[in-house]
Amino acid sequence: MNSLSPSAVGRTFADVLRSINILTGGKPNPCPNNLEATMLLLDRLNMRGHMEKLRFVHVAGTKGKGTTSAYTSALLQSYGLKVGLFTSPHIVDVRERIMVNNALLSKELFTRYFFEMQDRYTELMNSESQLSRDIAQRSNFFRFMFVLSLHIFVEEAVDVAVMEVGMGGRLDATNAISPDVCVITALGLDHTEILGNSIEEIALEKAGIMKPGVICYTAPQKDHLSTIKVLEMYGHKVGAPVVVVDEHTLPIRNWPSLAIGGSHAIEDSKLALLAARRIAGILPTLPLSEVERNVLQTMTFAGRSQVLPFGGESNVIFYLDGAHTYESLRDSTHWFMEESCRVSGDPHPRRILVFYTSRDPHYVLKGFMPYVSGFCKVIVAQIFNPRTSTATAALTAEERAKKEMVSTTECWRELYREVPCISCTGPFDSIQELIDLCNVTVNETEDTSKSPQIFITGSFFLVADIMNLIIAKKQTSSCD
Repeated sequence: MNSLSPSAVGRTFADVLRSINILTGGKPNPCPNNLEATMLLLDRLNMRGHMEKLRFVHVAGTKGKGTTSAYTSALLQSYGLKVGLFTSPHIVDVRERIMVNNALLSKELFTRYFFEMQDRYTELMNSESQLSRDIAQRSNFFRFMFVLSLHIFVEEAVDVAVMEVGMGGRLDATNAISPDVCVITALGLDHTEILGNSIEEIALEKAGIMKPGVICYTAPQKDHLSTIKVLEMYGHKVGAPVVVVDEHTLPIRNWPSLAIGGSHAIEDSKLALLAARRIAGILPTLPLSEVERNVLQTMTFAGRSQVLPFGGESNVIFYLDGAHTYESLRDSTHWFMEESCRVSGDPHPRRILVFYTSRDPHYVLKGFMPYVSGFCKVIVAQIFNPRTSTATAALTAEERAKKEMVSTTECWRELYREVPCISCTGPFDSIQELIDLCNVTVNETEDTSKSPQIFITGSFFLVADIMNLIIAKKQTSSCD
């Protein structure tokens, strides 16, 4: 871990951001066993005893784990509990990763906690113990943020903390907690270079969050039924009761329309309800209360099923969702198709897809297949600060971006010749640049008299880039 001594940095939120840029700006710090490194770090920081003060809900999965975590947190808060929420990635503000009662900490308070933890890291790196120095040096941004979240939740005296897994489960840093409830959302093929090439291997990695005697609620895994057996067998092995949450498990009729995710997120909201009720000691089969119903209908979560009317001459409306796997893209596109009709009041709106992926486009692009005819064009975007993957580690950022753009464009044109595809040579410099590109007519059937309904998806990093451009434009406009 790159660190700054207390004398080298100030104590402002701007200095927090500078420190984070240093943490994330270097080469990736690979660690074969994040869990082991995290456990050692917690020991050296003397945090184990403090963690015992907290109750935890641990959420793993491929699709919907962030949404499920957010719903769980909001429901627990509605029961009168003080709740911590740890999720990733953040969209606009790093404080989104560590929230208390579904609100950002003040910049001043976050700064205080951040430097308290960084100072403790610095003490380890200056320790006489070689082991302590090695442990601190091996840390990375995600592990630092996880440990920081524990520090904040203890200091803020939360009653329960909802912790979203970063990647996988078994070896993830978050698996250092002792949960009171575990949740595994819908599974899919993602991060195969790390978690395994088969869905069963991935399921086993996710199952690794299960603990003896701790109930684990899992989605019905409709896309990958074979994973249910994997989860149940692992649960039996470690002594963790596994409950598959389907229509028989939670027979509540007239489920409310959801604020996040639409109809495809009903599974996520049911998992959240059962987890929250388990913590609060509420019977799982009781009818939904008005308070619970209100949470499910009104909660918001940045970058998930987010609708942002932008206005302007074109009266643009942005729809943003960080879906990035085949299954999540299929479901989020279904949401967009319905929501764009509802918001525009038009059964055939002018829909434009803006997409980026660093994953295998031949697989993830198939998620659009049921709905592709609903788009008048697609724009293959690029992002700022693309992540390095194993397959592209030897390339420069520019080479990697070009390779991904070419691959995605070729694959789209191979799969969906009927929908025109525009490729971007670099990230957008302004939101107006994106809007102007969306207004370029490339298809004679496109009705340019209609307002553009622009769907931003494929990557949380693309969503973050576009959100920041929108914010920058609004700030500039307010100053004019």
